[in-house]
Amino acid sequence: MKIREIKRILADATLKYIAPAEAEYFANEVVETDIRKPAADRKYQNVMIGDIKSWEGKTGPVKKTIDLPGYTQYDFEGRGPSLKIKEIHDELERKAKTNGIAMISIINSGGMHVMHLWAQGLAKRGLFVLGGWCGGPDTVVPFNGTRGIFGTNPITYGFPGDKGDIVVDMATSEIPYFKIVAAKKEQKPLPPNTAVDSDGEPTQDASKALSDDGVSNLLPMGASYKGYNVNYLIEIMASALIGARTSSQMSDAYIETEHGGFIIAIDISKTTDRNKYDASIKSLNEEVRAQRPKKGVERIMVPGDHNLENKASISDDTEIEIDEKYRKDLIALG
Repeated sequence: MKIREIKRILADATLKYIAPAEAEYFANEVVETDIRKPAADRKYQNVMIGDIKSWEGKTGPVKKTIDLPGYTQYDFEGRGPSLKIKEIHDELERKAKTNGIAMISIINSGGMHVMHLWAQGLAKRGLFVLGGWCGGPDTVVPFNGTRGIFGTNPITYGFPGDKGDIVVDMATSEIPYFKIVAAKKEQKPLPPNTAVDSDGEPTQDASKALSDDGVSNLLPMGASYKGYNVNYLIEIMASALIGARTSSQMSDAYIETEHGGFIIAIDISKTTDRNKYDASIKSLNEEVRAQRPKKGVERIMVPGDHNLENKASISDDTEIEIDEKYRKDLIALG
């Protein structure tokens, strides 16, 4: 199926709820995210279907529960926030260009699961972006702990690079939650230094690190106190700081609306001369890429290089495979 056709059915599926310009922006960003950072588990596709369905039967604009010169809080009342990504990006760009920096938070929503999506469009607008989501409670153990408390708490960042916008999206756990679920189901070993058992000892046996009630003992990234510090920071920024619940305050069942997230955007032209910024980025990235890689590795890459390469050979007329259920679901929604 051609990419332009995928974008069309994505946009059509949302037109009952948002304006045509919003639908087009949503479709473009969703498809570009799926091209630049494809997910083997069809995660993006399932999330987007869920986001669109969450708007059924709901009317009225999304509430701005806080609206300050440099900060806006959105209460989505259970709806998936990705449909309003254009409004949120426009708000961040406008406030960042006025104040130098702007922040939005999202509460009571259907989830900001695909973090790359939220940074990509802003980085293309020339902004510097940082965001996070309080993902999945009872998943990551504290340093030297024996039971998961925190979420995987994914982060994203993006900014203009020397070869295009650089965008990174990753969990602050050593592996994402879905990987331990898959490992247990398929009875496959976990990678080393990714999880611990109920005594806090390293294990590659997923059944010893994932209980039947869904609580996992994943390690923070790097399996060290440094990764723990970052995971904890995102937990606080995406919960207590914005008036959402911390993992310890969430229900035993996974309830999406209890989670929160944030995006911060900075207008680079307000913090430095843009030409100086571009020269600095180019200098650093060229030195990184020019470094001799270790034996067995072809080349050294700058973060974001790989997903830019995924995008480079793609146009709206490119034919790509699309999951048949995803296609049918979108057509039905439209």
